[in-house]
Amino acid sequence: MQSFYRATTASFLTLSVTIAAALVAPFEANQAQAQNQKLAAANQSTKPTQKAPQAVSPPPFINGHYVLKPTMKTNGYHSYEPVVVVVDKHSHYTHVLQLQGDEIVRIYTLSNAIGKDATPTPPGRYVVTKKELDPEWIPPKSIDPKQKPVPPYKEDKRNGLGVAKINLNKFAIVLHGTNAPNKIRKDVSHGCVRHSNKDILQLYSLVKPGTVVYIVNKWNGKVLNQEDFGIKREPSNAKKTG
Repeated sequence: MQSFYRATTASFLTLSVTIAAALVAPFEANQAQAQNQKLAAANQSTKPTQKAPQAVSPPPFINGHYVLKPTMKTNGYHSYEPVVVVVDKHSHYTHVLQLQGDEIVRIYTLSNAIGKDATPTPPGRYVVTKKELDPEWIPPKSIDPKQKPVPPYKEDKRNGLGVAKINLNKFAIVLHGTNAPNKIRKDVSHGCVRHSNKDILQLYSLVKPGTVVYIVNKWNGKVLNQEDFGIKREPSNAKKTG
């Protein structure tokens, strides 16, 4: 009888230990998992954060931009470098700028006439789409309700476009010559930008489709982009090849 009692007691103790182990095992596993998650989070927080790549800007640009100042160096035209045109409505001057080496210089300045109050010349960034010598002129309806085309200026001095025109990509704005040179440096046009015939021919030779043109209310403080001069912005961590 005592032997049976001892055997029963031993079996009961063994079963209790087994049950206890089964109950404790999941709890210990959860604790281990939680501890591992804490360690992983701590390791992640100690890793140095990677900064987003910054764009590299060659001189004279700062963060890809160049701010126009009251004075600027002048120089001759380099045929292998792109130009940017700035039409300053305030001063009635059109400036042709060029990036030469590590500086932007003014290579040509010409007087202009801009839109009158009823038809102002809209400021903004434009791009040359095409240019044409001796263009026909289709007058606005306020001049000719029938808008009958006028032959080129060399054939008919009524042609308001003069000897050449440079089309821009928005609002039907055109840089062109004139048949009324006495109105240059005034606010008289229907929105386009007029120049003397001599000056428009010079400007015509300096630009091409794709040239950037800014029409600004005021020169000083205007911001140009390095992309305007054909320079792409590259990340500072870009790998160099060579």
